[in-house]
Amino acid sequence: MVAGAGLLYTSENYYIVRGNEGVHVVPKIAGKIEFPYRDIRNFTVDDWRNNVSLGAAIVKADKSELMVDSLSNVRANFDSLLNSLGE
Repeated sequence: MVAGAGLLYTSENYYIVRGNEGVHVVPKIAGKIEFPYRDIRNFTVDDWRNNVSLGAAIVKADKSELMVDSLSNVRANFDSLLNSLGE
């Protein structure tokens, strides 16, 4: 019962974010019961657009490097696509 309460508390108050440098715990801005785990390593611009509350929580927690790493991957994929089209 205690474990269930702990999981409920975590899912309401924190995101568990998997980035390029490992796993990070990010406090949510507003309590909301939802699946707390997010793997942002391959997030696209559309993914960030659909997860605005996650982005805001990351910035507020002063972990914006997580977003920069994710968006750097998007740019690298885009550059690779452009290079393959140019060949």
